[in-house]
Amino acid sequence: MEIVDREMNRIDPEMKILKACSLVLTVLVFGCSQTEQAEQTKNDQPRELVPGVDIPLNPQGDIRPKKKEPKRTLGLGLEAEAPPRRLVNTAGVIQPEVTKLLERIDASRQEGPTVVAWVIDRSNSAANMVDGIRLQVQYYYDELAVEHEILEQESQDKIDEHNLHTAIYTFGETVECTLPVTRELKEAKAAFSAIPVDNTGIENSFAALKTAVDEVKQLRAEHGYEVFLVVVTDEAGDDQQLAAEIRPDLSKYAMPLYVIGVNAPFGKRAILPEHVEAGANGQGNKALINQGPETRDLEQLLLAYPAAGLSMDTVDSGYGPFTWELLCRSSGGVFLGLKAPGYTSSMLSRPGSRPVALIGSYGGSTMSKYAPDYVSRAKYDEMIQANRAVKALLEVAQMKNIPTLINYQVDFDGVDVTRLNQALSQAQLGAAQIEPALNAAYNMLVAGESDREQLTKLRWQAGYDLAMGRILAAKSRVEGYNAMLAALKRGKSFENEGSTRWLLTPAEETEAGSAVKKIGERAVEYLERVKTAHADTPWAQMAEMELQVPVGWKWMEQ
Repeated sequence: MEIVDREMNRIDPEMKILKACSLVLTVLVFGCSQTEQAEQTKNDQPRELVPGVDIPLNPQGDIRPKKKEPKRTLGLGLEAEAPPRRLVNTAGVIQPEVTKLLERIDASRQEGPTVVAWVIDRSNSAANMVDGIRLQVQYYYDELAVEHEILEQESQDKIDEHNLHTAIYTFGETVECTLPVTRELKEAKAAFSAIPVDNTGIENSFAALKTAVDEVKQLRAEHGYEVFLVVVTDEAGDDQQLAAEIRPDLSKYAMPLYVIGVNAPFGKRAILPEHVEAGANGQGNKALINQGPETRDLEQLLLAYPAAGLSMDTVDSGYGPFTWELLCRSSGGVFLGLKAPGYTSSMLSRPGSRPVALIGSYGGSTMSKYAPDYVSRAKYDEMIQANRAVKALLEVAQMKNIPTLINYQVDFDGVDVTRLNQALSQAQLGAAQIEPALNAAYNMLVAGESDREQLTKLRWQAGYDLAMGRILAAKSRVEGYNAMLAALKRGKSFENEGSTRWLLTPAEETEAGSAVKKIGERAVEYLERVKTAHADTPWAQMAEMELQVPVGWKWMEQ
């Protein structure tokens, strides 16, 4: 008996340990289960909808009133984080901007009859972009067609809930209606594959949009259909004057315009070279590429930077081409700028240069303060006439090919005085040829300087200050260069006995005289103000690049 008691006493602790382990294991399993459930609940929480991104806007900019709940929800809710399979082409490149648009379209057609009028660019430059978008949209129509076949097996009432109508218009030099309004999904998919390429280099995009508006607005007016006007193009259009005729109808019938395209290059008309769309006859001398600017008129001084490797030619403005952006905003739609528009390196290359593309990414909250003036031509002209600084900036922005001091001679043989003077005279001649155009640009800007302090909009302040700073910097370099050469011609002795050459180098302080020094100081003052007052913007980056090369000069001997 005593032996049994001893054995029981030995077993009791072991049982206690076993029970304790079981309890810990139970807690861990239960806790993990709760964590997974909590995580799942968290993931299932609806995200906040963003007006203009997740929900279409009306022409007044308010969220459209929510309609009654649809009779049947077929897998899409805008509150879901991940889009349904029908919105994603797993076999191709996914454009998130296109996915967002398809989400809106799908939500609308579930709530009521919806017409999508696709207006598609047939040009060479847009071909790759259109092809990628086509695949993504066709996949969406494929999934809807499968869904429709399932509904056919249930009841006519459920088929009636399939409320998507499609029309397709294409444009190049001419406008074609590839597909009249139809509910046939397979026909719509096939029509997307039948879009030819136009080689004329002409994009009458607004004529195509006007045709679409005229044909679908009756469905909106008479039957109350929701209408989505979707333009797919990488250019600003060659017939923008028609926008004034289109805009009233977009507002009157509450038809939002969505443009899938390429953001305008900052202060420029194009990023693609002309050869991409030289036309059927090879009209390479014609400015056929029209992709910007983001403003109604050019508002930026076009001036080369003072050193090789410095360039801001293709900065992403963050906005679509002005007229497209204006129509989208005023109609309650959105310009959807693609980050990957399908341009190849050969398309982006100019002869003898590297490929270029839109660069730069500036914070939306910052750049929203610098939005272009989306006003009518009459209102815009009033703004120009009301301030001489604005007028001066727009005038100087129209100047083309303003020369600057590039590829200039800085190394001079100082042993032979005769040869030295000849070289100096030749270098001065080149500088003298630059000065007239620079002075003309400077005089334009100076004429508006007295109104500079009256500018209240950040975009105008940054634009004027940057233009004035850059012109003053270029003027300081050219006039200083000329003055330094003239001083050397008057005679200058080497300080070091073994020196034989004079080297002219950029310097923070100039030896060219007080007048040139004052010009340089004003240049730095304007450029530093741009850097400080407009940080994290393209203007600040351009000012910083200008300041990378000092505006003064000094002689060094070698």
